[in-house]
Amino acid sequence: MGSGHNEAKFKAAILSRSTSNDWDEAKAEWKLYTVYNDPADRFCECDHSPIHQICVILNTKNGQKTDVGNVCVRRFLRLLSNRIFSVIKRIRADISKSLNPKALELFKERGLISHQEEQEYLTYWRKRKNMTEYQRSQKLTINARIIEFLDEEASRLIAMARAHGLKVQQT
Repeated sequence: MGSGHNEAKFKAAILSRSTSNDWDEAKAEWKLYTVYNDPADRFCECDHSPIHQICVILNTKNGQKTDVGNVCVRRFLRLLSNRIFSVIKRIRADISKSLNPKALELFKERGLISHQEEQEYLTYWRKRKNMTEYQRSQKLTINARIIEFLDEEASRLIAMARAHGLKVQQT
């Protein structure tokens, strides 16, 4: 097991990839790009290990991306990645469960769903009963598309991380 979350190391790593040298301005440059699970014992930028819930964050000013742990994304950048991980776990267990608005927004930004699909989904995402057959079918189709994308993306990102010297905990 690695040490706890080192805020100073995390901030230094993020600042080195940001256009601003001021922490409050720098953290505003970053947004959640995608999330995935990695069974390897990975290190976060804060040196905490093991991490398995990986968040890819994107700097909107310079285009840089980095992989960090879910806890640091929530704690230091205040991004709501835990809501995304929770809903993914839920729909993996039961494909008929609903994505939440944050997940819909993320997947729309990634081009997985259209603006119209997002708006329609938002009209029924809390419904458990009284859904039309079209709504039920659309939900299942979108959920399946998201899970398929996440599985493919996770495989690709894990392979890429390993090819580039993945920071893995030594046993």
